[in-house]
Amino acid sequence: MTSTQTLGELVTRYPGAAKVFYNHGLDYCCGGAQTLDEACREKSLDPDQVLAEVQAPEAGSSDQVRWEEQPLGDLVDHILSRYHAPLREELARLIDLAAKVEQAHAGKPDCPRGLKQHLIGIAEAVESHLAKEEQILFPLIKAGQTQGAANPIRVMVHEHESHGENLGKTRTMTGDFHLPAEACTTWAELYRSLQRLEKDLMDHIHLENNILFPRVLNAGQG
Repeated sequence: MTSTQTLGELVTRYPGAAKVFYNHGLDYCCGGAQTLDEACREKSLDPDQVLAEVQAPEAGSSDQVRWEEQPLGDLVDHILSRYHAPLREELARLIDLAAKVEQAHAGKPDCPRGLKQHLIGIAEAVESHLAKEEQILFPLIKAGQTQGAANPIRVMVHEHESHGENLGKTRTMTGDFHLPAEACTTWAELYRSLQRLEKDLMDHIHLENNILFPRVLNAGQG
């Protein structure tokens, strides 16, 4: 384990690194091609300290499956069950929570005005993205037709970057999920859930960008 490895490589090899990187604001999904040195330099972090946190016993991940070693079909099934289905349900719940907060606290200066509409836009973009994976890319992978996957993968990676931009906008609209003193329990649940959604989306994109897609492209070249 060295700081010259990329963020994607480190999270793939040491799943617990995802939590450490997330806590430090290091983008291990769309920015997974950056080395740890490069990413830490941008954030004014000490890469040796970050590596020490990754190696600490408490950095262990609950998901210890080495997905880079499992059959591609099993990885696809994991993504579908762990991320696709829950994501649809959670986005619908978050839209409802945002609507309640905006309605109840419309007159307060810290109210996240426009968040409901922003989340609706995210949900529409995510639904379109998931449908392309489920109807086009994933069936190709499970059928072993990896040579035809390059173009769909290129589209998915581009859309992942858009998802990352949307996550950044969510943070801006919520002040990095900072709760004002007057926040009610619904407001608190909304921000907690948005932060959990951000982490899940980053883990989801990491599995695809840094593990699934490179493996599929390498298989297609064989």
